[in-house]
Amino acid sequence: MISSLHRILIIARNTLTEAVRQKVLNVLLIFGLVLICSSVTVSQLATPDIDAAGLFSEQIKFVKDFGCGAIGLFGFFIALLSTALLIPQELDKRTIYTILAKPVRRAEFLLGKFVGVVLLLALSVALMSLAFAATLYWQESVGLAAVEANYAQMDLKHTPTAQSMHDHDAAQIIKQVRDPQLVEAVLLIFAKIVMTAAIGLLISTFATSWIFTIITTFMIYLIGHGESLARTFWLSHGAETTIWQSGLIGLIALLIPDMNSFTIVDEILAGNRVPWHDVLNLLCYANVYVIVLLAVSVVIFDYREI
Repeated sequence: MISSLHRILIIARNTLTEAVRQKVLNVLLIFGLVLICSSVTVSQLATPDIDAAGLFSEQIKFVKDFGCGAIGLFGFFIALLSTALLIPQELDKRTIYTILAKPVRRAEFLLGKFVGVVLLLALSVALMSLAFAATLYWQESVGLAAVEANYAQMDLKHTPTAQSMHDHDAAQIIKQVRDPQLVEAVLLIFAKIVMTAAIGLLISTFATSWIFTIITTFMIYLIGHGESLARTFWLSHGAETTIWQSGLIGLIALLIPDMNSFTIVDEILAGNRVPWHDVLNLLCYANVYVIVLLAVSVVIFDYREI
C-alpha cells in the first residue's frame, strides 16, 4: 500500500513538473493573472461616476465578479487542456511503455497523472487567488484614500457627525473587500474545475484524439449547467412522464454532474450569506463525483489496448 502510494506520488510530481514546462498552460496562467490584476482599472473605467459617496460598492463588486470569473475561466481551460493532453502525450512520446514496463500498475499510472493535474490546478488557483487578494487590497486602498480626500475637502472631518460618517464609510469599504465568504467562493470554483479535470480524464481513457476529449468534455460541462434547469422546468410545468422518460431523466442526472449548483458562487459575490454547510455539501458532492469518475476511468484504462 505504501509502495503503491509512493509510486503514485512520484508520477504526480513528474506530471506537475512536465505541466509547468508547457508553454500553453503558462500562457493561460499569465493571462489569468494579468486579467485579475487589471480588474481595478477596468472597474474604474466601467463605473467612472462612482466616488467615495457611493462607497465604491459597484467597483468592489465588479472586482469580485471579475476576479472570481477569471479564476474559474482560466482554471477551466487549464484543467481541460492538461487532462486532454495527459495520455496522448505519453503515447506520442512512448514514455508510457517505459513506465508500465516497470512494476507500475495502470491504476497507479492514471491516479498519479490525475493527482499531478490536481496539484497543477491547486497551484494555478493559489497564484490567481493571491493576485485576486492583492487586487482587492489595492481596491480597498483606493477606496479609503478617496474617503479621506472626500472628507478632507469638505473640511468637516473633525466634527463628531462627520467623523462618524467617515468611519462608517471606511468600515463599509473594508467590510465589502475583506469578505470571508470569498474563501468559500474560491473553494467551490476549485472543486468545479477539479470535476472538469476528472471528466476530461475519463474521456481521455478511451478517446483516440485530444481534440475529441476537449470537445466532449466541454459539451458535458455545458450540459451540466443546463440539465438541472431543464429537469426543473419539465417537472414544474406538470408534464406527464412515462417510466422510460423518468428513467432517462434520472440517468442523465446520474451521469452528468450538476454544475449549475455551483452558481451559488454568484450568491456569495452578490453579498448574500451562504452557510458553510451548503458549501460543504457541494464539496462532498464534488468529491464523490470525482471518486466515481476515477474508478470508472481506472476500469476503462485497464482494458484499453496500448
